[in-house]
Amino acid sequence: MPYPFAAVDATGLPIAVEVDDTPDRIRLDIFNRLHWNVFGPQSDITVQDGEALTPFIDHAIGSESIAEPPVFRITVRIQICEDKSSIDQTDEEKYRYQPPDPLVIENRDGAPILLKEFINQVHPFLSANKNEIYRCEDENYWKPTELEDGIKFDGVDPAEFDGADENENQSTEPSLFIRSGNIQTGSTVFFDQAQFNEADTDDFEVYIGLFVEGNMGISSDQFWRHRARA
Repeated sequence: MPYPFAAVDATGLPIAVEVDDTPDRIRLDIFNRLHWNVFGPQSDITVQDGEALTPFIDHAIGSESIAEPPVFRITVRIQICEDKSSIDQTDEEKYRYQPPDPLVIENRDGAPILLKEFINQVHPFLSANKNEIYRCEDENYWKPTELEDGIKFDGVDPAEFDGADENENQSTEPSLFIRSGNIQTGSTVFFDQAQFNEADTDDFEVYIGLFVEGNMGISSDQFWRHRARA
């Protein structure tokens, strides 16, 4: 299955970067447990342990391989920046958007890349590219708007996003009326997912997907509940 999961994004534009996640080697079971504010202190990263959140630092999960079978070399790219580069329609190549240079993580001794090694390198990599990430995410940030008659649409039906039955709470009113741009001040950016692209048996790319708080009208609480079911 290619990543992202839909043929078009929220703007109706085609998804330009496809990631082949077959076979699925990345350890979603450990990545999905991370509560990671990518622009916050690294020491604040936590791990979902049942109903509790445990500090990532010194957590046993850090010693887990990020992939099965393990990998010793990966090239890390920022999904939203790669998408912007791929759909840039500027005629002259020199004016087209150029994504940040990727991060290469490699254990030259052939040892598996562990989760703690991944975070130790990816966290500062994302922080170093904060401005580029905000620039690209802002173009894809959709927020509620209010119509002239005062009706407000939140972009995403919270019940639908939270996993309610499709046949329940149906409404004849439109469920999507939003505009893009202008990330809300103070919005937190969370790690959402790491997706593998296996070019060949020795060449792996990892695309980092992020979630901006409030995008599509989705709150942080909704986001975490959604990920807990992943």
